[in-house]
Amino acid sequence: MIKLLTLSLLCLFLIPVILVALLLFSIPFAIVMAVLPWLLRIAAIILLLRGLMENPFHWSALAPAGVAFALSVLLR
Repeated sequence: MIKLLTLSLLCLFLIPVILVALLLFSIPFAIVMAVLPWLLRIAAIILLLRGLMENPFHWSALAPAGVAFALSVLLR
């Protein structure tokens, strides 16, 4: 009986602790997910310029820029 009471009190104590922890981790995650498409578009522009300036020019050098732009559109 004491073990059941101890377990009940432990669960009662852990519920608010878990809720606060989830709240603290979800806010930064939401901010990162909101900024991520913009960061991916900036990375796509930088990768595109790097691919265009490569000597000799290869079409495969533009693939990372295309992937970054596609991910930014997908996350929007």
